Amino acid sequence: MLRNLAVCVAFASLQASLAFAPAAVAPSQHKRCRSLMGLRMQDEPSMARRSFLGTAGASVLLGGVRHAAKKDGGKKPQFITVEPGLSYILKKEPDGGPLAKLALAVSPGDFVVINYIAYLKDGTIFDNTIKRKKPLAFQIGKKQVVPGLEKGIMGMKPGEQRQLFLKAEWGYGEDGVCFEGKDDEEENCLVPPDSDLVYDVTLVNTGPAPNN
Repeated sequence: MLRNLAVCVAFASLQASLAFAPAAVAPSQHKRCRSLMGLRMQDEPSMARRSFLGTAGASVLLGGVRHAAKKDGGKKPQFITVEPGLSYILKKEPDGGPLAKLALAVSPGDFVVINYIAYLKDGTIFDNTIKRKKPLAFQIGKKQVVPGLEKGIMGMKPGEQRQLFLKAEWGYGEDGVCFEGKDDEEENCLVPPDSDLVYDVTLVNTGPAPNN
């Protein structure tokens, strides 16, 4: 109980400072936090602002695909299917040139450090480690992030960039990331239920767990 409350306190502090990192919180944690703390989200942006954010975000997504095509000589980027409902395109090769083949790739049990920008399917950005200048660190296999993010970076090497496409079941599923409204009846959702997600991910570093 105390451990869960401590997690929720940190959860609320991050959200309040706009440094919320939903990828770092397993989906099951959201319902638990709502019951423990009655966590409330700030009022949603106005419709005009949300529309602007969606349009700007969609432009970023389209720009990412075009950038990948340009890097590949103008060819349509290849979507690589990891699992049904989870795929990616390669935006940038690993650092190191020919020596990149010798670099460690992300494997089960590894510790990894990543930067990412996370979008809803309409292009709205809901999380950005680059903006807050704080990469996310976690261990593969510990269920510390949404399953699609963990599965989607397997095999990546330092410096590599991928754009991941997650169906809802690989993200936050039917729960989404929601907070109770002021009247304790409405819910404001950072990630609405059953939302497909997109992550622009850069692998900063990776290394095996000490006991590996």
